[in-house]
Amino acid sequence: WSSDVCSSDLPPLRSESMAPRLDIEGRPALPVWAIAELVGASHAMVVAWKDGGRRDLDRFFADAVGRAAAHIAPALEEGRIHARAPIAVVPVPARVASTRRRGIDLPLMLAAAAARGLRAEGVDATVRRVLGIGKGEQRGASARQRWLQASSLRVTRETGAPATVLLVDDVMTTGATLASAVRSLDVTFLTVGAGLCLAAAPPSSARARGALS
Repeated sequence: WSSDVCSSDLPPLRSESMAPRLDIEGRPALPVWAIAELVGASHAMVVAWKDGGRRDLDRFFADAVGRAAAHIAPALEEGRIHARAPIAVVPVPARVASTRRRGIDLPLMLAAAAARGLRAEGVDATVRRVLGIGKGEQRGASARQRWLQASSLRVTRETGAPATVLLVDDVMTTGATLASAVRSLDVTFLTVGAGLCLAAAPPSSARARGALS
């Protein structure tokens, strides 16, 4: 990942076509922007940042997301469900164990940076930390069932006033997590309008062996 990608004024890329599990029946494709493709140097940097203890990269990636959010501000304004509704920047939650190990909530940090970038462009945007990773009954469940329970997202906090949502995550692989977030928010007054992530993985057929997922 060349630092030029994150430090320049290059716009983020529309990436929903790279996510085969992002489609939700009865809905138009969710627009998702990514700053870079998760390959080569970009993959190495994201892995070092997420799981290699590289806290010195926090500011680097936060600034990149802030600039990307500023770039997509006009598109978010056009896509608002209600003209006067604010933008709710909703982080896709990390696992509690991962956050504890890293010492920082990375998706929340990126969401805060995105909200700052939007506000710099005059958009009424605030972070709403309303999603959590669901937990189901573990006893008697198969290994797959336990994984699905731990991986599902659900609304865990008061969502507040109606708003158009920008979902923020660090990496998009298949799009399944973003789709789960959209479905979880369907029962609230928050309407998902778009997604933003640091990097989008190429389709699995083109993904290098050992790539982050």
